This record gives sequence, structure tokens and C-alpha cells, in this order.
Amino acid sequence: MLRAYNTRVKLNVRCFQMSLSRVILFAVVFASASLCLHAQPREKWKRVYTDEESVIDVNVSTLKLEANYLLRVDFRTKLSKPENIARDQGAKYKSRIETIRFKLNENRYRVCETTWFDSNGAKLQSSASTGEDWRVVKQGGVMEKLSNAMRALSPFGSWKVIAYKFAEARPTPALESGLEKLVGIRVRFQAHQGQVGMKVCSSLSYEDERLSKDEFDRALGVRLETIGVNAEYADTTKLRCEMHGWNPPRSLLVKLKEDKMLMLWSGVFLILKKERDAL
Repeated sequence: MLRAYNTRVKLNVRCFQMSLSRVILFAVVFASASLCLHAQPREKWKRVYTDEESVIDVNVSTLKLEANYLLRVDFRTKLSKPENIARDQGAKYKSRIETIRFKLNENRYRVCETTWFDSNGAKLQSSASTGEDWRVVKQGGVMEKLSNAMRALSPFGSWKVIAYKFAEARPTPALESGLEKLVGIRVRFQAHQGQVGMKVCSSLSYEDERLSKDEFDRALGVRLETIGVNAEYADTTKLRCEMHGWNPPRSLLVKLKEDKMLMLWSGVFLILKKERDAL
């Protein structure tokens, strides 16, 4: 009986250890999955084109402004009927996602990567472009419609200054009176041009950059909490006026929401509210 009892105890201990291992394994897998999900930006699709054969959406969350007047964004095309993948008569796809780069100052584009999916949404194959051929956006074509839709996404479009926040210590009453005149003025960002009130930059470049709280502090000498951003990082867009028109020639956008952002302007952060969205 004692031997049987010891055997049962050993079996119970072993089962407990196995159960505990499963719990730990589940917790590790769940935590890893949570980290992966957190690291991935949430997809946000908007319809930009419709005809009898297909519809095209833009993934707003993938829009990224790069140096040298480049913009990268993903478009998804859904077909009404499956079609063959080019050069592969055996595989039929129902939708595809294309990563496209635009040269904002030349009205050109190139497809960087394409991924095809079947009618169930399963990935069939991907193809990356290795060439450097830039195509002209033809007037009246589908690509022009996609380009126009992309240029309506933030930070592009018309904005209005609704308030301001101080980046440093409060200025003198006389200077603050001048700042109050900024409230209500219009701000407009186009592909390679920007306007703040009556000041126009005819050659404006953009570059997105995510800054941690410490990086933001080191770069600007301002804590994010000071300007009302309670987060561990800030999604920013560096602005640079390549020609005369703005003084100072450099500025910064801090994204808050899709229709709201901050703009560093002469030592103060203007709070911008988007006035309209073409999509």
C-alpha cells in the first residue's frame, strides 16, 4: 500500500509539474503574441477608388514621409472576379496589396512590392521590385486618383490654428499678444509646398520620425508632458523650407490624432485642427 501511495504521489506531482509547465508556456506565448500585436500599427483602410471591376483602399496607417521628397504608402485592390497572377497562369488572386513610393516633387511613382491573396484572404506570393524605374503619374489615370487621395491624408490638407502651447517659459505680455493673433489663421500643407497665414514655402520637404520622450527632450529641450502629450513617444514630421519663405526655415509637426496635430512655429506649438478631408 505504501508503494502504491508513493506512486500516486509521484504521479500527482508529475501531473502538477506538467500543468504548471503548460501554464507557463501559455503565459509566454500569450505575452509574446501581445508584444507582437502591440508592435504592429493598427491597419486603417479608406476607400479611394471604385469601378465595376475593382475597388481600391489606402492603408492610412502605412503612410510614411521620407527624405528627398519621398512618400511610401500601401494600397489594397479587391477584384470583383479572380484573375491570374502575371506570368503564372495557374494561380488566381482576388486581392493584392501594393507598396508604392511617390516622388512628391516630380509627380512620379514606383511599385516597390506586391503581395497577392486568394479569395479567402490567404497569401499566395509576394514580389519586390529591384529596379529604379520611376513612372510618370498620367493625367486622368487610376494612379492619378490614388496620388490625389494620398495627398489628402494627414499631414496634407487645410488646417486651422485653434490654440497654442508654450514650448518654453511664458513670453512677455507684448509677445503673447502677438501669438494670440495666430489663433484662427489657416495652415496648408501640400506635396512640396506649405503655407502658414501669409507666409508661403514653395519648396517644403517632409520626413517622419518617431521620437521617444528622452529623444524629444534632447532634440528640442522640451518634455512631451509640457505640450500635453502623455505618451512614451511622439510621431513627428520634420519640415524644412528649402527656399526662402519661412523664418525659421525648419519646423516640426507632432501628430496627436488624424485630424489634430501640433506645429512648432517660432518657439511656440500651434494646435492645428484639420478643416476638411477629401476621402
